[in-house]
Amino acid sequence: MNQARRYGWTAAIVIMTLLALFGGQALAGEKTLVGEINDNYQLIVGDQTYDIADTAEGNELAENHISEKVQVVGTVEERDDIKIITIISYKVLSE
Repeated sequence: MNQARRYGWTAAIVIMTLLALFGGQALAGEKTLVGEINDNYQLIVGDQTYDIADTAEGNELAENHISEKVQVVGTVEERDDIKIITIISYKVLSE
């Protein structure tokens, strides 16, 4: 019985460790934002500025839709107080 209890605690610790390591990424997940693309490869949403990550989808958005209002789906990470969005998909919104 003690051995079964020990395995239960070991499994619980492993699960909690995995949640701690990967849970933040899962909680961050995908975000949908609406904003305007500027000529500095950035998405402006209200008073927030997001640098657009260097990916095929991000480059297409930043190069072809300057000054347009867009809705983007992406993942956001923060490095040194700079928000970076990796674009998964986007659509141009008509004004």
